[in-house]
Amino acid sequence: MPDGSTNAPATSGSGNKMWYIIGGIVILLLLGWVLMRGAPSMMGAAGVNTDRNTDGSTTYSNSEGSVTVGATSMPDNWPSDAPAIYSGGTIQYSGSSNPQTGQAGSVVVYSAKATVSSVVEYYKAQLAQAGWTLEGTANSAGTTIISAKKDTRTFGISVADTGTGTVQVTAGIGM
Repeated sequence: MPDGSTNAPATSGSGNKMWYIIGGIVILLLLGWVLMRGAPSMMGAAGVNTDRNTDGSTTYSNSEGSVTVGATSMPDNWPSDAPAIYSGGTIQYSGSSNPQTGQAGSVVVYSAKATVSSVVEYYKAQLAQAGWTLEGTANSAGTTIISAKKDTRTFGISVADTGTGTVQVTAGIGM
């Protein structure tokens, strides 16, 4: 018989803000994926400059701005007051956008041998220490999502249990 507890996701803060941050992370990831898959056709496109960087990333730019995708290091424009990756993490992808209009942002995807709770506690502590305000937390099916804000910037992170003793982390920041 049920003991009165529920398995509903725990949430706090503003749910709408959290979903905006998650949406922003997804958009950055999709943009990176599209650019990586569409790079050969873009190289011949008029007005698009393609630069291969020493870190393995590629920067695409035109009069509307630039996007850098595919690096295996932290994005160059990652703010110093935003948490770095969890200790021992291995970056699989990072990217950043610098549009002439709209909002610039960065994203990093990595894995780490850790538990979801240890990575979540690390980020909560780092965000608080750097003066970020925790906007919300959601937990569902082994994944925790955190959103935070500082001045006009937003930070979002998803930490998912892979079931193999590692976690998959996606962190993004809108500047």
